[in-house]
Amino acid sequence: MKKNKLNKQKGQVVLMVLLASALILTLGLSASKQATVETKIDTDQELLKKAFNTAESGIEYYLGTGNKSYEAGSDGGSANLTTKTVGESETLSFGNVILNGGIDYFWLVGHDEKDGSLLKDGFYSTSASSLNICTIDGTNPTFKISYFYKQGDTYGVKSAVLTTANGCVSNFDLKVNGSSVDSLLLSIMPIGSSVKIKLTGTAKFPKQGEEISSVGMVQGVNNTVTVLNKYTVPLFLLEAVTSGGDVINQ
Repeated sequence: MKKNKLNKQKGQVVLMVLLASALILTLGLSASKQATVETKIDTDQELLKKAFNTAESGIEYYLGTGNKSYEAGSDGGSANLTTKTVGESETLSFGNVILNGGIDYFWLVGHDEKDGSLLKDGFYSTSASSLNICTIDGTNPTFKISYFYKQGDTYGVKSAVLTTANGCVSNFDLKVNGSSVDSLLLSIMPIGSSVKIKLTGTAKFPKQGEEISSVGMVQGVNNTVTVLNKYTVPLFLLEAVTSGGDVINQ
């Protein structure tokens, strides 16, 4: 009887050891799996950062060389770029949010493709006298609008603070004192809210620049960066845009 009882106790001990070993093994495998997952997440995040940086470098490379293929080397990956013209249609929107009190600008004159200078005869709709300035979501904020133009050899700006109706400032007048002028630029500041803006007219708006999309690839991980490369405002207009003042005469 004692021997049977002793064997029974030994069997219970062995069973407990086996259960404990199984539990420890399970916990060890779980911890190992968790560590592997965390390591993979950290690695993926690091590769995403590298792919993002590579995509940005690809954009800088394109802007400097015009080449849409970028190789960063064996460790840095590569980037492929695509571009899309912004403008050259009867509706113009950049799709970005203009913050309350911020300024965005819309060109009403074309640019030389080689050096980005203003064209002497690329003015928007010389036969049109107005256009519509609207919010994309139909809200009705107040706009401070500055309209830059050229009349003969003189540059000028006409400013107005207007409240939208049904989401638009309709038929904004492109004439000055009833006379036709060469349209250059609109700068628009929303007051009271942040909005997305679109312009509509009866003629195609000039090219505003291009949208550049760069896909960075590092060890099979991709990340995409998209930027809007707009034509810049010349210095003689820039001060008037930022201050709301007059343009110099030439």
